[in-house]
Amino acid sequence: MWPTRALDSDVRWFDEIYVWTEGFHPSTTQRARIQSTTLESAFQMLEREQAERVGVTLSFGTVERFLDQIVEILHLHELVTHRMVVMVRGSVPQLRSRYRLRAFILHLRELRIPVGYRVAMPGITMELKGLDFVQPDFVRLHAPHSSRTEFWEDFALEARVAGVHPDWMIVAGLGDPHQVALARQVGIRFGQGSAVRPAYAPNTDGKARSLVLGMGGMATTVLV
Repeated sequence: MWPTRALDSDVRWFDEIYVWTEGFHPSTTQRARIQSTTLESAFQMLEREQAERVGVTLSFGTVERFLDQIVEILHLHELVTHRMVVMVRGSVPQLRSRYRLRAFILHLRELRIPVGYRVAMPGITMELKGLDFVQPDFVRLHAPHSSRTEFWEDFALEARVAGVHPDWMIVAGLGDPHQVALARQVGIRFGQGSAVRPAYAPNTDGKARSLVLGMGGMATTVLV
């Protein structure tokens, strides 16, 4: 779990579930199953009061393939949906059913769930199609590697050009106080990383939950 916190105050936003795999590259279908399971786990955390607000990421492909299942999960946990945050990511040109993703985003907003867009490309302007399609409430992207002030100023300016105000940017990967200071300096409001708050295990007993997936006669464990 990566806490997302304001950089200039003690405001807590949400804790993001970060999922990683061990020793294999999941297929699109396997990734969809992992993300669906993660969504269910997030709701269980909320219902057990293990977190105040939880964020998860769903890829466009997951929404296309598992839309009915995801909507069912949302409805089964409707008493805590107001404490959920959903980020989406993916390539708009590769979408097979744009209407399914659009309908899902509209449904999230009907449930008053904030919708974010997770930037995967090095530059936010490379994701303009995705930003235009999703019209996100906030954007999450990774911190620049440079420690130069000018580079961070350009980073924030590029976001503004893309229509994203720094107040609604989450910059992940802030690993040292200097990065945090640079993010504050250019007006970025929220951050993630060890210099903001350390990651922690998602379960109160400190043990990660595992999901076993079959792969052509082999089994592999995914930590969620």
